[in-house]
Amino acid sequence: MKLIFIVLPGLFLVLGLILAAMSLTESYRRRASTRGWVEASATVTGNLHGKDGHGSNGRNRFAPSFEFHDTAGKRWLGQSDIYGPDQEIIGTAIPVRYNPANPAESTRPGFVVAKGRLATGLILVIFGAAAITMFASLLW
Repeated sequence: MKLIFIVLPGLFLVLGLILAAMSLTESYRRRASTRGWVEASATVTGNLHGKDGHGSNGRNRFAPSFEFHDTAGKRWLGQSDIYGPDQEIIGTAIPVRYNPANPAESTRPGFVVAKGRLATGLILVIFGAAAITMFASLLW
């Protein structure tokens, strides 16, 4: 019977670790898929307005349109696939990454994290670890 006071918080701990790992997986997958891409400076030419996109939660989100020059000096246009809460100011410089084999493939470098899932996972980890520590000290 006493074992349930250790196993149940342990399940919270494991669930929290799984949620935290799931929230970070997409970012590492994105980083791996753009490995070897070239960094460049781009100029913002506009903003795409939308309610859906990465982490939108139904709020207004914006993704900048931009133009950049590849290493050969050729001009390319791009559209970010990372949405944010603020519009980028037209004419400002932003960092981008592009595929040197096909510069039409470009995106903003970014660490994309599912913040809600990560926060829930960390809360569960803290709760589970604290409960295991508390019950373990009381039981033994």
